Amino acid sequence: MTTATQLDIHRIGAKLFADDPAAVRAEPFIAIFHRWIQARDLDGVPIDVADYKHVPDGPGVMLISHEADRAVDFADGRPGVIYQRKRDLDGPLEERLALVLRQADATADRLEGEADAGGVRFGRDEIEFRFHDRRHAPNSDEGEAAVRPALEAALASARPGRTATIARMDDHPRAPLTLRVALS
Repeated sequence: MTTATQLDIHRIGAKLFADDPAAVRAEPFIAIFHRWIQARDLDGVPIDVADYKHVPDGPGVMLISHEADRAVDFADGRPGVIYQRKRDLDGPLEERLALVLRQADATADRLEGEADAGGVRFGRDEIEFRFHDRRHAPNSDEGEAAVRPALEAALASARPGRTATIARMDDHPRAPLTLRVALS
């Protein structure tokens, strides 16, 4: 992967995990996300809310938007909040990664402030980054090596003074490149 192809990486997601997984119920987030659409104060163009709570260990409840999706996700039995950017990211890869992380933080902050969310809290010390541009960020040692410096720079910017341990979560070539970050 070259620097030129890093410019093509726009489909980036960041997941923050729930502090108390047992406290996260999907149902309240349907109404919460609908209120967010009605308030018209989200960045981008919100489209709809998708209810996947019937899928075990699935995507839960998603707020679908033109530029990015937000979700309360239950994948791998670990509830969390996801901000998944789909398009329209400018700047170097490290700036795009930092923006995605800031948006994940902002989504978590907003959900934590919702009275109907049941007091859910999301940690900021463990983050899962998913790169859905498989052509430009393949799930391989080479793909990881190509994005790792930008991810480290983004974490230094968004979580200054923290030490990051980064591990690839799956080595199947058809899976998206997924890097789990533990901060100390």
